[in-house]
Amino acid sequence: MAGASAERQETAFVKKIKDSVKKNKNNPVTIVAGKVTIEGVINAEKFTGRQTSGSEPYTDVQIFVHNKKDPINLSLKGESAPSLAGGGLKGLELAVPGITNKYMKAAHKHLVTKKKLRPGDKVPDVYGKIGDSEKVKIVVGNKAMGGPIDYMYIGNMDVTANYDPGENVLTFSNGQLIPSVKYAKEHDLYFRLRARREDQRFDPTAKDAKGIPKIYGKSPSRGDSAGRIVVIDKTPSNAEVVRF
Repeated sequence: MAGASAERQETAFVKKIKDSVKKNKNNPVTIVAGKVTIEGVINAEKFTGRQTSGSEPYTDVQIFVHNKKDPINLSLKGESAPSLAGGGLKGLELAVPGITNKYMKAAHKHLVTKKKLRPGDKVPDVYGKIGDSEKVKIVVGNKAMGGPIDYMYIGNMDVTANYDPGENVLTFSNGQLIPSVKYAKEHDLYFRLRARREDQRFDPTAKDAKGIPKIYGKSPSRGDSAGRIVVIDKTPSNAEVVRF
């Protein structure tokens, strides 16, 4: 359902821009979303590339501006607890090499020494606060990750916007554009590690090919043998937060 919602949001966002340009006889329009205004917009398209790792790219939608060579890259997110960086562990390693290895080792140590988990126990979600020097690199991304991202669009999955032909302005009414660098600098960001399947349990001896702890054992039902790492900007009040 999450994938379908994201697809709906991206498709609607692109269509709003295409329709407004068409109404303006295929001439540039101005778009407004929150506090951001972008002038000279001539088109928008969903991004079709991938990360070099093969994972989903950071860029969801590209906006094309008159007389500007490079498109403006957007990452579209919902309003409720958005995941801020795609591509999982491979994508994060492209942003800051080695960072997920440090986090996984710290999470493993926390679960063994502090939580005293035993093999087969259910694993609580583990969070790790990301350092200030690494936040921008992770949120903005780079070309290898299908980025970099210029703006994040955070809004309702059912996109609404109004085009004013007199002013030649398309205003998005239930979402806002935020410069990605600004967002990263103004928010605390955290890694969140969670199971991919409900039946995955703690395996203190499980490691990847590089000898990094995997923490989770194989799912008996599906065979998944690793957890999933995402980047978020809020944690629960009772979150298990590790330093790394």
